[in-house]
Amino acid sequence: MIYTASHKNIINSKYRLVAISGNRGKDMGFVGEAFPNLAPKKEFWKIWHDNRGKIDELENNRYYILEYYKQVLSKLDPVEVYQILDNSILLCYEDYYEFCHRHIVAFWLELTLNVEVKEVYNREYYLGEFPRPTYIKEMLREIMEKENKLIRAK
Repeated sequence: MIYTASHKNIINSKYRLVAISGNRGKDMGFVGEAFPNLAPKKEFWKIWHDNRGKIDELENNRYYILEYYKQVLSKLDPVEVYQILDNSILLCYEDYYEFCHRHIVAFWLELTLNVEVKEVYNREYYLGEFPRPTYIKEMLREIMEKENKLIRAK
């Protein structure tokens, strides 16, 4: 099983911890394993970041999801990613309720593999569960359906 979490919500764990952010968790002092294939591309991240507060939040987040899907996820095999990262907690910076690419990764795995990926926190070796922003899953589903239709139409 794969889980996701914010660096600040994982104190210690019996699970394999894997950073999926662009700087591999260094801002949080993380020195563990990283999977850079899931990191967002700096170019679209910067556009999204610079547009925060300037355009509608949902429109901006939709842009990010679309670009993340097209530039990152569509280039990866979800089965292979799952096999490589099984029994891991994928880490990034944002709080569980904030927009974050780890939520997109979780929903991508759920939509493509029909698995559940929980957003967690831990204290000692107990894993608790946080809710994930579900609008991200609906946006991703729409984007994936549209992109797949475009691929089939070629």
